[in-house]
Amino acid sequence: MKKSFKYMPILILVNFPSTSVSAQTGNWENRYLHRIEANRTEGKTNFYNGVSASMYVFSLGVPLTYLATGLVKDNKEIKKTALYLTETMVITQIISFSTKAIVNRDRPAVSDPTLHPVNEANNASFPSGHTSGAFALATSLTIVHPKWYVAVPAYSWATLVGYSRLYLGVHYPTDAMAGAVVGAGSAWLSYRLNKWMHKSKKNKQIDIIK
Repeated sequence: MKKSFKYMPILILVNFPSTSVSAQTGNWENRYLHRIEANRTEGKTNFYNGVSASMYVFSLGVPLTYLATGLVKDNKEIKKTALYLTETMVITQIISFSTKAIVNRDRPAVSDPTLHPVNEANNASFPSGHTSGAFALATSLTIVHPKWYVAVPAYSWATLVGYSRLYLGVHYPTDAMAGAVVGAGSAWLSYRLNKWMHKSKKNKQIDIIK
């Protein structure tokens, strides 16, 4: 069971579309966003606004909580986890904003003025930075704690964050899908880099002893 959760990021990368999707708007995406807009309510809007905003709260709060706990307990492993989570979030945002600049996809309401977003967003649409951040956190937490009771709520929350961006009318479905790929991939990349660096450092120490 532990091993299956450890490799969950690979399953996500396989099941989500590649980040090389076209920057052009698909008609099905417009229709889907129009259907969501037609079914908005005040209650759901408040809920998804909160879900969307929670990405910033958790992406900052979780690493800081690990760091504070590690410092209080003077626990190197917990401090290493805090560093890993922070590195993952930084890598995710660098990739997300770099891709936004390269692809430069217009927001849904810009391409289709008949769409009315709940919130205004000024930068490019592809990929969704909120979704990438949420999936980066969910994936990194699952890697650190490969348990179903960590993975299920973490990925459920990340999925809600992705959907909230569609509900609020600021992203296309493929933006959210690409964001999930970027986030999960960044967490896995950061994990592998940390393992490689730790192994390399350990080998150097052994050579020095010899």
